[in-house]
Amino acid sequence: MMIENTIENSATTIQFYAGLKTIGGTIFEIKYKNERFIADFGMVFQNKEGVQVRPQTIISDLQTIGVIPMISGVLKTDVVDKNATIAISHLHLDHMGLLQYVHPDVPIIMSEESKTLYEHLHTIEEEPNVNVGQQVKGVPFHQPFKVSEHIKVEFFPVNHDVLGATAIKITTPDATIVYTGDIRLHETDVDTANLPNIAGSPDLLIIETTNVQEEFLDSNPVIQSEADQLMPALLEIESPIIFNIYHRNVKRLETLIEAARQKEKLIVFEPETAYLVQAFNLEAPHVRYLIDEQDASKNVVQIQRIQPITLDEVRDNFSSVWLQSSYHHIRTLLELPVKGATYVHSNGVPLGSFDPMYAELLEWIEKLGMKIVVLGVSGHAAAAQIKWMADAMQAKVTIPLHGFTPELLTGPYQTFLPEINKIYPISSLLKG
Repeated sequence: MMIENTIENSATTIQFYAGLKTIGGTIFEIKYKNERFIADFGMVFQNKEGVQVRPQTIISDLQTIGVIPMISGVLKTDVVDKNATIAISHLHLDHMGLLQYVHPDVPIIMSEESKTLYEHLHTIEEEPNVNVGQQVKGVPFHQPFKVSEHIKVEFFPVNHDVLGATAIKITTPDATIVYTGDIRLHETDVDTANLPNIAGSPDLLIIETTNVQEEFLDSNPVIQSEADQLMPALLEIESPIIFNIYHRNVKRLETLIEAARQKEKLIVFEPETAYLVQAFNLEAPHVRYLIDEQDASKNVVQIQRIQPITLDEVRDNFSSVWLQSSYHHIRTLLELPVKGATYVHSNGVPLGSFDPMYAELLEWIEKLGMKIVVLGVSGHAAAAQIKWMADAMQAKVTIPLHGFTPELLTGPYQTFLPEINKIYPISSLLKG
C-alpha cells in the first residue's frame, strides 16, 4: 500500500531512524504532539580497530558516516529536548550501543533486570559514559509507566539471550503500539508465548525478523532451553576446553559452570567475567579467576568470593582446566600447552564471519593446534515462530523490521514496510 508522508488528523506519528533491511542498529520514535518516546538506541556498525576517533567531533563524525542517525535533541552535542525519553528493549549493542552519546539530561528507561546488568557492565568498564544511577530508571514488568503527559508504556518479559529483555507496549490517546524487541520461543518459555494474550490486538505491531530469511522459512526449531541444547555437547568434549562467551548472556555462564562441575573440571574466568559470576551469585567451589601476577593494575575489579589462580597454576593443571580466553587475550595461550585442546566459540566476540576479526581468530586456533567447536543458541525465534507471533498478536498493521528480508513476513491484516527518516501518522497507516 502507498502511504503519503504527510501529517494527517492523528496526533501520534512514528519515524524509523535505523533497523530496516538490516539486523544491526534499531531506533524508532513515537511522537504525540511534542512528546517523544524513542525505542532503542542501537549502533548501526562499530568503529573498526585501529581507526582513530576524534574526541572533540566524535558525534558529528559518527553521524557523517552513518553510525549515529540524524536525530535531534537527545545527543550530548544537542540542545536537549526535555520532552524526549529513550527506552531500551535489551542490552545488545545493536539496540543500546549509542547510549554513551546521549545527553545526560535525557531520561533512559529499561527493565529492572536490564538496569542491574547495565550497572555491572559499567563496573567492568564494558559500558562507558552514562551515569546509570542518575540517568537510568529501572521499570518493573507488567506495571504501566507514564513517560510523559500523554504517553505511557508497559514492559513485558520476553525470552532472548540477554538478561532483562522486554517487549514494550506504548499507548497514546489515539494509538496503541507493541514492539516485541528481539524474541525467541522455547518449550518452557511462558513469557514470550503469553505476549499475545497480555499485550495483543494493538493498532501497530513492530516485530523483529532476524531469522525470517529464505533459507529458514521451513525451519521451526523448538528446544526446551539453552542448557538443554548446550549441556550434552559440552559434556561430550574430552579434551581441555578454551572458551569465549558474551558477557550479557548470564544463562550461558551458568550453563558452563554447571557443565564444568559435572566434568569435574576447574573453570577459570577472566577477572571481568568472574566479577559478573560473583555479581549474579553463580560462584562455586570449582570456579576460579585468572590473576596477572606481573601487572596487578590489569585486575580492574574486586572479587571477594572466588579464588584466584595464576597462569603458572593453570599450566601445571592444564588437563583439568576449562579456561576462558577472550579474543583480545588470545596471546596468553602461547604460554600454555593448548595443542589438542578444543576452542569452544560460544557467541563471544568476534561473533561471526561478518566480523573481520573472526578470520583472524580461526588463524590463531589453527596455528596453536586446537580444534574449534561452535556452541551457541540463537537469541531469535525461527521464521515460523515469528509468523505465529505476528498472527497471534492480531495487530491492525504489522511492521516487520530488524532483518535482512522483512518483506517475507506478512501480518494477519495489513503489513507495512516503512522507510528510514519518514514521518508516518499512525492514522494514515490504519486507513491504508
